[in-house]
Amino acid sequence: MEIQVKAILLALALVVPANLRAESPKTDFKLVQVTWDQKVPMRDGVKLSATIYRDPKQLKPLPVILTMTPYIADHAAKQGLYFAQNGYVFVAMDLRGRGNSEGNFIPGQVEAKDGYDAVEWLAKQPWCDGQVATWGGSWLGFNQWSLAKEFPPHLKALAPTAAVHPGVDYPQPNGIPMSYMLQWLTFVHGRALNSGLFGATAFWNNVEWEQVTTRRPFRDLEAIAGIQGTVFQTWLQHPREDAFWQAMTPRPEHYAKLRIPILTITGHYDADQTGALTYYERHMTHGQADITQRHWLVIGPWDHSGTRRPKAELGGVTFGPGAVMSMEALHKAWYDHVLKGGPRPEFLENRVACFIMGRNTWIHAASLSQIEGPPLSLELDLAGAKPGDVTRGGVLTPHPPSGPGSGILVADPGYLPPRADLDEENAQYLKDQRDVFKPISSQVVWHSEPFKEETIFAGRPRLALRLACDQPDADLRATLQEVLPDGSAIGLSSGSLRLRYRRGGIEPILMTPGQSELVEFPALDFFARALAKGSRLRLLVSVAPVFGTQRNTHTGGDLASEPLSLARMAHITLLTGPGSGSLLQLPRPEASVLKAKESPAQSH
Repeated sequence: MEIQVKAILLALALVVPANLRAESPKTDFKLVQVTWDQKVPMRDGVKLSATIYRDPKQLKPLPVILTMTPYIADHAAKQGLYFAQNGYVFVAMDLRGRGNSEGNFIPGQVEAKDGYDAVEWLAKQPWCDGQVATWGGSWLGFNQWSLAKEFPPHLKALAPTAAVHPGVDYPQPNGIPMSYMLQWLTFVHGRALNSGLFGATAFWNNVEWEQVTTRRPFRDLEAIAGIQGTVFQTWLQHPREDAFWQAMTPRPEHYAKLRIPILTITGHYDADQTGALTYYERHMTHGQADITQRHWLVIGPWDHSGTRRPKAELGGVTFGPGAVMSMEALHKAWYDHVLKGGPRPEFLENRVACFIMGRNTWIHAASLSQIEGPPLSLELDLAGAKPGDVTRGGVLTPHPPSGPGSGILVADPGYLPPRADLDEENAQYLKDQRDVFKPISSQVVWHSEPFKEETIFAGRPRLALRLACDQPDADLRATLQEVLPDGSAIGLSSGSLRLRYRRGGIEPILMTPGQSELVEFPALDFFARALAKGSRLRLLVSVAPVFGTQRNTHTGGDLASEPLSLARMAHITLLTGPGSGSLLQLPRPEASVLKAKESPAQSH
């Protein structure tokens, strides 16, 4: 028994930093003093409401950690109590027009200047040593980047987690607006937190179901729901990252001027992963070299909420103990380093920390490009394949196809999945294969040969398809899975493409019906996994509408206002063969960053 215990402890030491493991029971209890509804004046006279957490025995000024939230300040009480007990003053502030703050909340329009004023007010308080850092995830991550572009003199560090990047990953990733946009705007509308309505999944499913079945335009979601007064209609007018969105987040000149350390955290399954990585890469591109050296990136096996509350299991897949850590402890260690001159956290041994699923361990690198190393290129071969038949799929091959292949996918704008699938809470969603086996002509599947040995991929896959469409526009979605030797599968990555935005940029460029061209998807989602020996890769490409997103009418018209009653069927012809350019590229870590640090169990 003693030997077994020692072995377990040694294994844990390999995957979980000692100072980040679950906290031990405390024998000393520290009282925290809470100042409720402290009014903080903004430059226009509006007063924001702050909850301040402090050690009542504080003897000297301390750094302040600030979070500004639309979710009501009380939701950060756990962090307030933790940091106040561990050497900081913590301030949770309701954004303008939210909770107990005065004014009106206009998402994306109020955070930057109010953030500047909040930082500078806090820096002048007698209990602050003049250093203010920020904390928070999701919209709270966006808040941090937005106020950073105003350059408050006393802002000394950013720690954005799972940060929304308006105009990039929300509310219209890749130019395809989400119906969730209205759901979220309802959540933060008015002064209260409308949690009950926000969480009423069946209600929101019913709203979209009604919009589709009655063939109404996407903008009518608001009228169908009966919810008025949000910025839903305004946001719909900006399907790409145009000047409207650009005004909310840093531009190249802002990144160039940043002079503070940053800790970015995201996850393989984080819905705002693209946002977090966009901020990170733009800073790497435009920032000063000496400053970008102090920007750390952590990518774990987590979904959006898991970036703040990590778990060892997600969607039916187990990642082991190395996936679990105290995010408060990680932040404290990092704040101690950048604000108090303490040692660099052991876990942040290099600038990028990435969890490798399958091996269930962390790797560390000096740059993201070392994680996303030279790719494995697999050509797409459709010879003999039949859309809608998983048993007659195409082949992913490292060799050029021997001859041409093609498949015609049919996109029906009115398609709806089985209602039971929408309403079901699927705890095993990462292992679900039902979509792959649907006998529908809107999709086609490819498989690779079984891998002869464990193969590690890490990064954002790139997919190019030669195709022709008989309409000016259509939507495609790509999904990657690992198919294990026993036939089970694990979801890895996905991405979407609206053909009118296939060349990037802000302005739409419609397809010429019947004319083929090589089309590149935006980068698929980042993942990092060791595929088991004998596993195969599966690629699914579908043109069926995705419930939860704006449908494409295929006419080339305005997709917010055009009713579905005017929609057309679209036929998308996929082409493969020698020289077609249809290709899947899967990045792999550089050999130098792969280390033999594995968890005791390789759970799948």
